[in-house]
Amino acid sequence: MPKIEQPKLTKTQERLEKDFELKRQYQEQVKTLIATNVIELLPDSGKLGMYDINNQECPIPDYEEILKRLEAKAELLEKKRKQGFTELLLVPIGTPLSFLIDRTRDLIVKKHKQGKLLGTDGQKLELDENQPVYVDDEYQDADIKGNIVYFPQKFDKANHGGKTKEELIKETGGWQIEIIEDMPDLPAEEKGKAVGGRKQLEANQSPEQYLKKIQSDKQYEGEALSTPEAQLSYFMQYLQKHDQAIDDWQGKGKACWNAGAFFKGAGLVPNGIWNQYNRRLYLRRCAPGIPGDDNAVRPAVII
Repeated sequence: MPKIEQPKLTKTQERLEKDFELKRQYQEQVKTLIATNVIELLPDSGKLGMYDINNQECPIPDYEEILKRLEAKAELLEKKRKQGFTELLLVPIGTPLSFLIDRTRDLIVKKHKQGKLLGTDGQKLELDENQPVYVDDEYQDADIKGNIVYFPQKFDKANHGGKTKEELIKETGGWQIEIIEDMPDLPAEEKGKAVGGRKQLEANQSPEQYLKKIQSDKQYEGEALSTPEAQLSYFMQYLQKHDQAIDDWQGKGKACWNAGAFFKGAGLVPNGIWNQYNRRLYLRRCAPGIPGDDNAVRPAVII
């Protein structure tokens, strides 16, 4: 576990550090990333990090960098904190999606063998040990081949406005820093709460409807929809810390539209769900115009 060197903070950074309990959250995130084998000590840089889709080292952002990024969006973050966005999430967006899927599978199996694979209601979950994670064929090397794009402006095969993973790596150094709601169970239709002048996004709308909401409704200003990488990162963080699987539609939660990504060739949106009946995590894809009462979204503020 790397020691955090305490930088000299500006007043804004001091406030953000306190308001978001940033030091504790950062340490917990790094600890989990180590424990789940997502990051390791990189030989060239000598820092903790992961490898991207080009097998290049991507060191994890240090604490000072995160503080600086938060400070650059301090006004927005203060507003969003009052709306319930309080949880730090470090997303290795540059690493192969298949790598994150494998690490998630390993953690699910580990927790199951320990007798610690639970739902968010505290009940023990069964597991299909032969296939703990089901992955639709569309995911196969989609990020490496450029078949999946991120943060599309619309779900249009030819004119989506999204970015490839290659482009995101150049912009982010392979890591996205997100602030999300503390919400392992996404709200059902008519069950969303109003927090700080913002109504939580509820189930039973299509990816197209959710995307339009965050683009046009001022209460969702500054938000982006989740990616498969972000959902898997949160899934691992929450399972490691609480022994509970998120996004269980037969439990207390809903499936998560990862509408911050788009399979451009097929014209489909990724979707992740824990399925009690089949005893596994499902990574699926569905049409962007179809709503479902068992599907919702997990927005984030990306800094």
